[in-house]
Amino acid sequence: CCPKASEVDVLARYSNCNSLRYLQQFIDINLLFPFFKTFSMSQSHINSKRIAKNSFVLYLRMLFQMFVFLYTSRVVVKMLGIENYGIYDVVASFVVMLSFLNNSLTACSQRFITYALGKRDEQYLQDVYSASIMIHLMMVLLVFLFGETIGLWYVMEVMVYPPEKFWEVMMVYQCSLFSGLLLIISIPYNATIIAYERLNVFALITVADTVMKLLVASALYFITIEWRLVSYGIMLAAVALITRLSYSVYCKRAFPSLHFTFKNNPTIIREMISFSGWSTLGNTSIAMNTQGLNLVLNYFFGPALNAARGLAFQIQMAVSQFIASFQMAINPQITKTYALGDISTTNMLVLRSSRLSFMLILLMVVPLLVEAPVVLQVWLDRVPEHSVSIVRLLLLVSMVDAVANPIMVAAAATGRVKKYHICVGGTLMLTVPFSVLFLYFYPVPEIIFVLLLCITLLAQCVRVYICRGLFSLDIRGFITDVAVKVLLAGVLAAVVPILINHLWNEATLMALIARVAIYMLWMALVIGTIGLKKDERQFLWNKLVKRV
Repeated sequence: CCPKASEVDVLARYSNCNSLRYLQQFIDINLLFPFFKTFSMSQSHINSKRIAKNSFVLYLRMLFQMFVFLYTSRVVVKMLGIENYGIYDVVASFVVMLSFLNNSLTACSQRFITYALGKRDEQYLQDVYSASIMIHLMMVLLVFLFGETIGLWYVMEVMVYPPEKFWEVMMVYQCSLFSGLLLIISIPYNATIIAYERLNVFALITVADTVMKLLVASALYFITIEWRLVSYGIMLAAVALITRLSYSVYCKRAFPSLHFTFKNNPTIIREMISFSGWSTLGNTSIAMNTQGLNLVLNYFFGPALNAARGLAFQIQMAVSQFIASFQMAINPQITKTYALGDISTTNMLVLRSSRLSFMLILLMVVPLLVEAPVVLQVWLDRVPEHSVSIVRLLLLVSMVDAVANPIMVAAAATGRVKKYHICVGGTLMLTVPFSVLFLYFYPVPEIIFVLLLCITLLAQCVRVYICRGLFSLDIRGFITDVAVKVLLAGVLAAVVPILINHLWNEATLMALIARVAIYMLWMALVIGTIGLKKDERQFLWNKLVKRV
């Protein structure tokens, strides 16, 4: 259950280190991730290499998933049609809403397993592992009961869809519920793989999952139109089952000392339930701001707007996965540094990860914001109404979330999340009631996402203030090192692309590629000048010179 001997030695030395004097020991790896060397845990040569390696693996995974994901969405929309795609999107959204507690338990499992590894306590790790599986089994039963009662009532009485599609909707709902239950029980195994930083395996399983979903989308070509929606739901449920088994089999073989037992430590179960209980408020607000808003759209505007939101959400998820790949390699290190008591390193990791995450997402978001009409036209045969504006607003929300995610990880590492989730989660939960209120007086779908963006910004301010007391977050450092640089880089990076698009708006693929190339050059200049510190710029320049 313990890390390798060499890693234990490194962590033992690290626990007695009170400075960052070893941070200059960089590892020369792929140019795309040179800054991860500055993320290394003090003198830990091994951890530095692991972060860089994991980053590169996750980056390749992200690129593959992003392109396949977007292509699959195009095929599914074409095969199912706008209405059927909207129906599937809102059904899947409601299943996610039913399992809102699952997000809390996900964060709980990842935090406690990673923390146990940082403490290097074999028995504590075993107890946490068993308790995590037990809690998720109880969660599966709870979601199943809710799904077959409240869920059925919603589908039959509230959801808006053509009456003749009742049987198809019911079948898709049951398949989505089954997939959701499989996802819940996979969480402890998923969290264990991430905590051990076996991210190459995590990447392999998720890539296999992506390929299977591509095959499912391709199979729709050979199915008659009237059976496509139901067949799509059944095949996705089968993919979820295969992925679930893959996580379980790997964990049993890779970590034989970890095994599930019904003899659980009641103290650990209470701690995990308490942690996840307060996390529920924050994760409920996230579910309300994603899937809940989708249900609001269905109630006011019907399946067509659900399709537009679903496609916009696909683009947002592709961009978010790009940043998640960057952050996933560093998140376990944030938790472990806090577990070892080095708050200064935790702060450094959080601030630098927030700033560089924004700079990376900027490279993707600005071209999509400016060229959204052309991108959607090239991507889809039919572009649903309101898609362009919804895509732009959701991308802006993703930029705020990119800065917020490292702070959330550090807050979870402390275990003292009551005040955090009450304040941040309570702020985020304002979106749905305000959206319903505004739609009654101003029935325009874009108003929902404008409110979402404003409340997300407000929640970020609350988050930073609360974390000052959780792990001594350096607010002055956050303002100068993150907020100011982020605002300046974001504004300057968007100015030239907007001007170019205004003067040269030819809607052809070659013109789009040429404009995006110009945008990237300009943004690279802005990020290098404003977004990076002097030592980071020098490091990158040295690598460029060496490669050339």
